Amino acid sequence: MSERSTTHATGLHAQARRTHRLDTVQAGAVNAPDEAGQTTAEYALLTGAIALLVAAVTAWATSTGKIGRLLDAVFNYLTKAIS
Repeated sequence: MSERSTTHATGLHAQARRTHRLDTVQAGAVNAPDEAGQTTAEYALLTGAIALLVAAVTAWATSTGKIGRLLDAVFNYLTKAIS
């Protein structure tokens, strides 16, 4: 194989790799920079919503006294099981 044909084949291979990367980006396989920020915002929003839900359930359970009764029942059960 001559040097010219080797160089030509290498150039074609490099062009094929660039084309493949472009196709991959266009297909959505690689996140664009603005999509990475969107993903972070979605994660923060979801985390905040879950924290709000946990806080609401905790406030409700505390105001009704259910947590205290649950802990008393567990403690009583454990002390009876030990003795």
